[in-house]
Amino acid sequence: GRYDRADPRVLPVMKAPSLPADEVAILLEAGAERLFDGHRGPGVARRADRSLIELGVGIGDGDHLSEIFVPYMDPGSPYYAFNFLDAGEYSAGGLAEPLMRGLDCPDNSVYFDMLVAGSDGKPRVKRDVTCLFERFAGDVAWRKRDEYSENVKESRPRRDLVLRMIAVLGNYDYVLDWVFRQDGTIEVVVGSTGIDMVKSVAERVARSSPEGEAVLASSDPAAGTSASGSGSASGEASGWSADRTDAYGRFIAENLVAINHDHFFSYRLDLDVDGPLNSLEIDRLVTKRLPDDHPRRSVWVVEPTVASSESDAKLRIDYERPALWRVFNPAEANYLGYPTSYQIVPGSNAVSLMDADDYPQMRAGFTDYHLWVTPHRSDERFAAGLYPTLSEPGMGLPAWTDADRPISDTDIVVWYTVGFHHVPRAEDWPVMPTAAKSFELRPYDFFDRNPAIDLPARP
Repeated sequence: GRYDRADPRVLPVMKAPSLPADEVAILLEAGAERLFDGHRGPGVARRADRSLIELGVGIGDGDHLSEIFVPYMDPGSPYYAFNFLDAGEYSAGGLAEPLMRGLDCPDNSVYFDMLVAGSDGKPRVKRDVTCLFERFAGDVAWRKRDEYSENVKESRPRRDLVLRMIAVLGNYDYVLDWVFRQDGTIEVVVGSTGIDMVKSVAERVARSSPEGEAVLASSDPAAGTSASGSGSASGEASGWSADRTDAYGRFIAENLVAINHDHFFSYRLDLDVDGPLNSLEIDRLVTKRLPDDHPRRSVWVVEPTVASSESDAKLRIDYERPALWRVFNPAEANYLGYPTSYQIVPGSNAVSLMDADDYPQMRAGFTDYHLWVTPHRSDERFAAGLYPTLSEPGMGLPAWTDADRPISDTDIVVWYTVGFHHVPRAEDWPVMPTAAKSFELRPYDFFDRNPAIDLPARP
């Protein structure tokens, strides 16, 4: 409908979903039934008349957020012990919390309840823990205008289908979205918000000297600024000193230092691309030198490799040695003859900076790699192991993959790790703006052409 663009409080919303939804399933567009299969949670259950995505986010043997690791970087007591495996240690009653209608999700949302085990072991219903809505944000699905002809100009707007839940874990809230696009892409988004972990300190604020050196202002106005001693800015102007009050974090309010920390999220993705028997292809982009008599000196080419066992599929993002990661079906092909596949497309990411012999790092060994691939096992669902509260180093993915099992032309599970280092800032206080990280599952030779080519000119 119409709205006043001058008033930012008034936003356009779709009055009702254009796709029907009930309490268990939703209809998806073009070919989604070929990506998932029915033995997982949010997978596709086939019916005679249509294919459906079940709304079982994080439930059962399916695609879900498998683990969250949040280690804090302060060696002082008690902060050195703040190393949380949130999903495994604090998931009693389920991670999802009831959504606030009209605030956590737009007015055109449909809501779903969840059945969880209560503290007494008995089942209970949690209301409104998942919402489903269509979103139009003005994004362009595709566009082309001929620079030589005014008669050739086409553009199509994009509408997304968003499935959302929010996990509340201590001082952090996590907004977890599965975004289904009309071109067959699925974007997985985790947004971190909430309140930074802080410690109170005697110094009031940090300031910069005229030379650019960070110094600390005392709580006592008569004391001036401290330039040496405990809690001071001793050491080189551009360096770091353990004596600083903000050595392991950053002032975000008067007398409060927020502690540096990490967030790592492991997603378990049980993809069945055109059937259960899949393989992982690693397409490495390699520079090739051209002959001396050629006007160019080099080009890059694609060198494909099929991972045969688990050790071949322990992969890290490396921008100097780029590669495409694709799950493909060796028995199916598009009309051009290429195997049908889905690509795992990383977004911004991070690696753990802790030493390998640091105990928290050993408990969260899934952060050693951005990508793992294992053969499907119904009892391998959580990246840090089944009982992380009582875990020992190396449980979960490191232990399972030590067997180096075959993963070619079989039912495989992909594990993807999303992470970021959080150096707090003043804008994080009093409540941190949502910081979103994401990755995509993108069709790659899965269709015969762009599946969004026939989208309407109006969303």
